[in-house]
Amino acid sequence: MKKKKIFGSVMALVLIVLAGCNVPAQNTESDYASTQIHLFAQATLTKRAEEAGLAPEATEVPTTDATAETSPTDVPATTAPTQVPSTSVPVVTVIPVTPVPATATSPAQTGNSINFATGTTNGQVKDNIPANTTKRYSVRLLQNQLTEVTLNSTSTAYIAITTGKGRKLVEFSNKWTWYRDYASETGDWYIDVQTGAYAADITLNVMAPERLSFASGKDTLTGKATIPAYYTHNFVLWANKDQTLQINLNPADGLVLSIYKLGGDVLLSTGAGRTSFEGKLPVAGDYIIDIWNTSNLNRSVDAMITIK
Repeated sequence: MKKKKIFGSVMALVLIVLAGCNVPAQNTESDYASTQIHLFAQATLTKRAEEAGLAPEATEVPTTDATAETSPTDVPATTAPTQVPSTSVPVVTVIPVTPVPATATSPAQTGNSINFATGTTNGQVKDNIPANTTKRYSVRLLQNQLTEVTLNSTSTAYIAITTGKGRKLVEFSNKWTWYRDYASETGDWYIDVQTGAYAADITLNVMAPERLSFASGKDTLTGKATIPAYYTHNFVLWANKDQTLQINLNPADGLVLSIYKLGGDVLLSTGAGRTSFEGKLPVAGDYIIDIWNTSNLNRSVDAMITIK
């Protein structure tokens, strides 16, 4: 009986061992060997690539939009700022005031603004200008305003006229002492006076008449003015050939009337001492009506004008 127990115990042990042999064991050595072979092969391939002068293949890293924007190679060369052509910028060329060498004539000196007294349409400047000197005066004009400039001097002197935008209207080389035209632009106009070998006492006169226009369907109007003592008020109006012009001043005390076609015939001179006029007009165009205050008092006047 005892032997049977021993035999049974041995058989049980054998069965346990055999059962254990049927359970798959972890192949640690095999896995380790496989890993070592893989690493060795990878190292061998890398070494051969280096010997051949090739870089090992790198893992691609996605580039974000922000990285692409900051990369200088991603910016097209055509996006660099382009210089604006100079012809697209308006350029005003200012012609020098004094066209003669500085050794012959002094630089232009700043003179006075020519201001019209209240109630007048003309201004005057009296000055003494040294020899070989240019002096500048300015006057404010409106576009299309008729303007007349007259220079009187005790010795040789000429005018040059420039608009506020630098456009030269009269050069000293023209040797002019008188100018008349319609203003091409609103702004300050510059009148330069240049003397020659001798100093000069000059009188510079500027006239800019007040324009009168008839209301639609009307042939009569009244021009009003308050004229300082010894000043002249100037009107200008348009009329057609063969129309009849009538003018009467009210009141007439101390006043003298003159009328002339712009750039043409004198219809009535101040020498006649008249305060009224009636006559047929010879040509179409602008006519100047001057009212001269001969008294030492300011005079307010109505100029009643009819054109038929």
